[in-house]
Amino acid sequence: MATYKEIKGVTVQTKDTDPNVFVGTWSSGGNLNRDVVYPGGTVGGGNNSSALAFGGYESSARAFTESYNGTAWTEVEDLNTARYGLGGRGTTTAALAFGGTPGSGRAAETEKYNGSSWSESGDLATARYRLGGIGTQTSAIGAGGENASGNNVDVVEQYNGTSWTEIAEINTARNGLCGGGSTTAGLVFGGEASPGVTGNTESWNGSAWTEVNDMNTGRMRLASADTSASDLIAIAGGPPNTSNTENYNGTSWTEVNNLSTARHALGGSGVATSALAFGGEPPGSPDTNATEEWAFPSSPILVEGMIFLSGGTTLKGFGKAAGIPTASWSSGADMNTARAQPGMGAGNTNTDALAMGGYDNPPVQYKANIENYNGSTWTELNDLNTGRQFGGGGGTKNSAIVFGGTTGSASALTETFDGTSATEVADLNTAKYVQGSASQVNTAALSFGGYTTTYVATTESWNGTSWTEVNDLNNARGYNAGAGTSTNAISISGEPSPRNYVENWDGTSWTEIAEINTARAQGGCSNFGPNDSVIYFGGEPGSQTTTEFWNGSSWTELNDLGTARTTPGGAGTTVGALAFGGNPTKSSTEEWNADNTLATVTVS
Repeated sequence: MATYKEIKGVTVQTKDTDPNVFVGTWSSGGNLNRDVVYPGGTVGGGNNSSALAFGGYESSARAFTESYNGTAWTEVEDLNTARYGLGGRGTTTAALAFGGTPGSGRAAETEKYNGSSWSESGDLATARYRLGGIGTQTSAIGAGGENASGNNVDVVEQYNGTSWTEIAEINTARNGLCGGGSTTAGLVFGGEASPGVTGNTESWNGSAWTEVNDMNTGRMRLASADTSASDLIAIAGGPPNTSNTENYNGTSWTEVNNLSTARHALGGSGVATSALAFGGEPPGSPDTNATEEWAFPSSPILVEGMIFLSGGTTLKGFGKAAGIPTASWSSGADMNTARAQPGMGAGNTNTDALAMGGYDNPPVQYKANIENYNGSTWTELNDLNTGRQFGGGGGTKNSAIVFGGTTGSASALTETFDGTSATEVADLNTAKYVQGSASQVNTAALSFGGYTTTYVATTESWNGTSWTEVNDLNNARGYNAGAGTSTNAISISGEPSPRNYVENWDGTSWTEIAEINTARAQGGCSNFGPNDSVIYFGGEPGSQTTTEFWNGSSWTELNDLGTARTTPGGAGTTVGALAFGGNPTKSSTEEWNADNTLATVTVS
């Protein structure tokens, strides 16, 4: 019987020419008159040829105000209260400055600018700095920040043009965040929240805050510019200092073109399509007065997932998967605890991953450490109950599993992790280590291969309660990598020779499939799968940088790792993966990112 879709058909958009790639551009603008960090700006007002920068820090808190005309900054009337880390909203003729710090304590002062001078208005109820701002001069919101005790707060206050009133708190207390939109449709994002920087994003509907999709790169002390809560950009931030720029479309964040100069504690102004970034602190450099101008295409743009007919004849699609062959590795932040064999990795992206367990030598130490990577930094979480190396594992930050491994002898121990703590559950039937694994949640997993007193082909399936032996691999082996799920997995490479075997699991049995191009064992992979889209990296003999991509039918060599490593930890997917640690003992991390690319879609 024909389906509704087959009867009615589908609509495909037709375009005479391809839309613009979704990137935007930064270019140099006129410098501020002084180097400054933590300035306020007229975020959400004007464009990149009309802006105010006010307050900030330059050896001490400053009251300076400068006006930008698209070419140069000119000093105008100072704030009444010198301060930095303040919130700002409005336009060059109707600006609002609130909160901040004069250098000790926290400020509650609010000032309004009318195009020629500042006047004091009603104070915030809670003095704080590094807070986020939403709205206009006469209808604004101040969210989060750090209070006089040095604590992050979730306080939100609304301004009516005369006074501030406390309203519903944000879900995540933090400082160094940004905001956008209006008092009836707003957004806050980024910041420093215990225990580290965050990409957390929350939407405001006029009465309540709701968590929505996180930024791709968590960061604090960033800048922003917005046309509305569904059309804004997040600019730079740290630590470490980044140049990342992301655009929010009301649903998700997309990485667009970077600033020329990475920095944090900078100011921002303008709107999402025509913005400024100014001042801040670049890495390893003194404070800066540099200004950059942002322009974003107003004509039709490419959005991830878009499929269209170009010129009415060629079907094209736009997405990260199309860009995998041109993806590359870049340096990320070091783990807090250097280790080899942290192969018990978890995470469905390279901005929210776990490293669990591992090994350090000398002296011999079996690690129980669990660390979380948020795209910028690693943060220590509660440890495993039993330190070990060479275990299997997978899942996500809040639903991970670790099994097997060794503390000098093969182990059958299994632990699940819920984002807060690890709990011992039912053991494997066969104690082993250096096995392959596949899992995307801690209630379903597959363990395959490994070493007991010899290499084995044993496969076991976990259902959230117990392990069950199922059909074996065709080739007994250990040090094999794995990805996918308990019903759809891949086993890559391993010992003993030959080291290029690859097998696919369909939920019932294993089938040999196309071999990797460079025979090696003890590599890592993007273990979140799926099993028909995986990258496999590093390994031995020797310590290798080789990276290969599996598309479900064949292997293709791609850009190498920056650092050769054996037994690295792995997490994420082919469009956003992570490689961390490895042998010899390392703390270094590398991020794999595929860019959105336009590709011709072949259908049959």
